[in-house]
Amino acid sequence: MTGSSLGSLAPLLAIAVALFGTLLVFAARCALLGRPHTPAVESRGPSPFGKWLQEWWIWLFDPLVRLCVRAGVGPDAITASSAVVVAVAAVLLATGDLPTGGWIYLFGASLDLVDGRVARATGRATRAGAFLDSTLDRVAELLAFGGLAVHFRGSQILYAALAAAFASVLVSYARARGESLGAGEAARVGGMQRPERIAFTGLACVLSPLAEAWAGPGGARTFVGAALTAVAVLSAGTALRRAVSIHGALSALERTDRGGSRAPTLRLVERRDARYGP
Repeated sequence: MTGSSLGSLAPLLAIAVALFGTLLVFAARCALLGRPHTPAVESRGPSPFGKWLQEWWIWLFDPLVRLCVRAGVGPDAITASSAVVVAVAAVLLATGDLPTGGWIYLFGASLDLVDGRVARATGRATRAGAFLDSTLDRVAELLAFGGLAVHFRGSQILYAALAAAFASVLVSYARARGESLGAGEAARVGGMQRPERIAFTGLACVLSPLAEAWAGPGGARTFVGAALTAVAVLSAGTALRRAVSIHGALSALERTDRGGSRAPTLRLVERRDARYGP
């Protein structure tokens, strides 16, 4: 490993050590007080990142939540700031600065954990705010994939980035449309949801110098390309699973609405959702 490789890895290692330190502090807290049980985490289904790690990441942003509440920062301002930060990350990704862009993307997207908690803590949760949050979430995610598509425009990885963006829209649309039609929990099945897509994409960019140092020239490109391919395939699978689940739930509801007894298909959907979660 050359000196330049070590130099490019230094920021990554420093941040990794700092984050590992917070993991130890959180583990000690859990040992003394028990693991937090955030409703948003508990309501989610199986994830590549267990509930403990999800709770740690939320806990990591607690000081920022308290600071925003004390300073009177509104949730809509935090939502807009999140989109702006991700836009900056997208520019860095497009220019090829994958590690810095990855860190900024992870931070900016994680602000989505802050706005909702600030809204609830200050009694400022509104339907208009929820709409703004959902809309800017989609914009921010597409900006990140767009930045990667620009960077990899001269290679086959371009198609992986575009496929990941397309599949992410399908996942979000299936849930939004399913819930609007009354599918309920059936619209939330699947493991590759927005937090997982952010983590896979952002971490791949962050760890790209390590892949380059280990595999040599082209290692970072291959590593990020593999991550984008995984996001595209798993997101498409989640979208398909949601489509099947929603169609089954809505069909069962229609049979029930026509005056029959509680439909067996609906019971099957409910049992499946109870097992697999959102």
